[in-house]
Amino acid sequence: MIKKALIWMLAAGCCIGSYATDARVISMGKHDAFFMDEVSIFRNPANINLYSNMVYGSYGVYKPDPELDYNGTGNQLGSLARTNRDPSDPFFGAIISYSMNQNTDDGNRFPMLSVGAVFNRKDRMLDYVTKGTDKYLGKKNDEFLEPLGKVDLLMGYTFKNGGMIGGGVYAALQKHDSYRRLETTLYKGQIGMNWPIAKTMDMDISLGGGMLTAIADSAGYTKSRANRDLFGTVEGRLFSKMAGLNGDFVPHARLDVMSFEKDNIYQMDVAAGIGLNLRIDKGFFWSGVEFLYGQKDSSNSTARESVGGRVSFGIERSIWWDWFVIRVGGKKDLVYVTEGVDVGFLKENNPSDGSEDDLVGLGFGINIENRLRIDVVAAEDIVYTFTNLFSGPQHHLFNRVSATYSF
Repeated sequence: MIKKALIWMLAAGCCIGSYATDARVISMGKHDAFFMDEVSIFRNPANINLYSNMVYGSYGVYKPDPELDYNGTGNQLGSLARTNRDPSDPFFGAIISYSMNQNTDDGNRFPMLSVGAVFNRKDRMLDYVTKGTDKYLGKKNDEFLEPLGKVDLLMGYTFKNGGMIGGGVYAALQKHDSYRRLETTLYKGQIGMNWPIAKTMDMDISLGGGMLTAIADSAGYTKSRANRDLFGTVEGRLFSKMAGLNGDFVPHARLDVMSFEKDNIYQMDVAAGIGLNLRIDKGFFWSGVEFLYGQKDSSNSTARESVGGRVSFGIERSIWWDWFVIRVGGKKDLVYVTEGVDVGFLKENNPSDGSEDDLVGLGFGINIENRLRIDVVAAEDIVYTFTNLFSGPQHHLFNRVSATYSF
């Protein structure tokens, strides 16, 4: 049994050093497999207990649009083009916690109950019905309904020993019934725990699954690309305190499986690796290396297999003032892909397309009294041209802005 005082100190230290937003993660390594942050509640709902009494919001993602942004070709307005538009997929939510240990003198709030709701967050499974993504299920003429009512509902409980459990559901849906049926629905469920298994070791485990339906309008005809097709995920992380260093050693493994009966598609993705995170002077650093494996079988195409790896890192530090944080990070994926017995080639994440999956990220943060935190992801050309703000067609300085406020 870990002493109450030690539990509370560890939990408080984790929260103070790790409150984050999606903007922080994207600018500092593109993913959060090896460190705990606010978006970890979507990996494991038990982690909402770490982020009690907090509101969270994001303006969404500002994406370049070749139809609106001048790129030297195809735009008749040329350098006179000045187009204003809003970012896509904004969302907001809140987590509220209630301590069941109100009359305590040692500062320990456990046991504690937490509930949370996040509205309009676009889950990554919706990439399967979003054109332009590498997961898109549709054909050239397919048009899927835009799912509405996107919501995460989360609940967690913290025991006296600091062990945490949680569960959550996600739903996004749209349906049109007339002489033909069009439908886009996604339902997910997830359970998890974050449990102290030793004085210096916490196990973070989650298990989830769901169902996707994607019936498209394809040039005036109804085409079913997924109909109550199932998917599942299991993920585990072990946070082990490193003696003599202010940080954690983190092994991580994740398995994703999906089956699409329409085209007899079976897909499996595995990621496993090791990483570390360190709290440095006025900042934070993390790095990791992973093994990647993917397999996709389909009755309509040649079986596809990929084997490779990923190396990634992120660093943030307060500069000039304690309330101003600068962040930088990178992620490099390199896999060897085989299709059938005759075709093999190397594939990597795009180094510079401005997406969440490209090579490097740069961002800034504002931290007001450890309560209000505002994070932004900078456009990748900002340090070269200020995105032509003064000399050419107006583009954008930042492509994501998120904020949290703890109370």
